[in-house]
Amino acid sequence: MSNIDAVNALLTAIHFDRFSEIEARHQPDVTFWSFRGPTLRDAVSVADWHRTFLRDYADCTYTETEPIEQGSEVAVRATLTAKGYDWRPFTQRVLEVFDIEEEGILGRRLYGMLRDIELDKPTNAALENALGAKGGSASATKKAVDTLYDGLLAGNTEAALELFDPKAALIDSVYGIVNGPQNILDLLAATPAPAFGIWRRTNTVAGAQTAAVELAIDPQRPRAAHWVRMVDGKIKVIEVYWMLREIGLIPEENYARDRHQRRAILPI
Repeated sequence: MSNIDAVNALLTAIHFDRFSEIEARHQPDVTFWSFRGPTLRDAVSVADWHRTFLRDYADCTYTETEPIEQGSEVAVRATLTAKGYDWRPFTQRVLEVFDIEEEGILGRRLYGMLRDIELDKPTNAALENALGAKGGSASATKKAVDTLYDGLLAGNTEAALELFDPKAALIDSVYGIVNGPQNILDLLAATPAPAFGIWRRTNTVAGAQTAAVELAIDPQRPRAAHWVRMVDGKIKVIEVYWMLREIGLIPEENYARDRHQRRAILPI
């Protein structure tokens, strides 16, 4: 079984609410960070977390999955379709990075966007162009992505501009959606950060046309992950995913704990 097969088996277990299987597919000392929190450090707690998660995300299904495998790591970008506490359907884009050991999951970092985001016409066009792209290589993608982020973190924005497609787009459900290389760099530079500490690139998982880049202030506290899409050797789309709880964005009205119970309405 490949590492991607191990991850797909976990997603199937989540889809069918198989909590004992969810527990079994994790190493006993697994560490799990999620956009909802809290940080968990054992397989039993992860299974319990999914019981609560699948109550709040009823009928949860992973759709539009895009996996990347690199060594013992797997990154998966997906769209969750589910029903909220009031049974209204919603979608939420997520990005998860898995550390695999002997077909068991040793680490998980689940980042998310806010729910039900809408894209404008130029951003949709850029995304469709990136989804239809072919070719590329994992080594070239990793080199371009690492060069971009190392340059940005070092303040070398002029070199970063050359790596973008002229019609590139950035999708950030929290801080905004912009088009054009300069606007992307301006938004990234304006993204708030804690008063102390600096951004650093903590991990890159690269595929032929896409890459997951993890970023943090404190390496022990995952903060953000970017899903970078390449077209003809240029960066076309950057999707920004957050540990929403880490940046204080888990509004109770969107993640209510008390599910409305379905019941028959009988005539009086």
